[in-house]
Amino acid sequence: MKYILITLSLLLGAIALLPACKSNKYAADKLPPKQLRWGSGGGFVGKETAHILCDNGQIFARDMMGAITKSGRTKGSKAKALFKTAETLSNLDFQHPGNTYTFLEWQDGDMVRRIVWGDKAIPVDKSVQDLYNQLNGMLK
Repeated sequence: MKYILITLSLLLGAIALLPACKSNKYAADKLPPKQLRWGSGGGFVGKETAHILCDNGQIFARDMMGAITKSGRTKGSKAKALFKTAETLSNLDFQHPGNTYTFLEWQDGDMVRRIVWGDKAIPVDKSVQDLYNQLNGMLK
């Protein structure tokens, strides 16, 4: 009887903690203050498209009109690792767009950092290109 009570107590405790383990789900109109964005733009029309990664692994797409839609998902642990990598690049100031450009942008509250490249004469650092490629790899 004693073991049954202990087992039930542990089971009820575990069930009570389940809501605390759930990750937040964001909606397109209620994105978190911490975001990692990447995309491309420019050209004749000057349009820019972007993807937005949230810390819980949700991925959203932003079209040239600014409309945001759900686009996919990755593991939260992978998202956190990508955010950590982006933070190591946050002090890099690289603004060399060409006619068409590619960008990485991260936001934490009101702070926004952006790296832009596209000028063939001035290549971006390999670590930036690697992060961009990893982010794009999640879309396939």
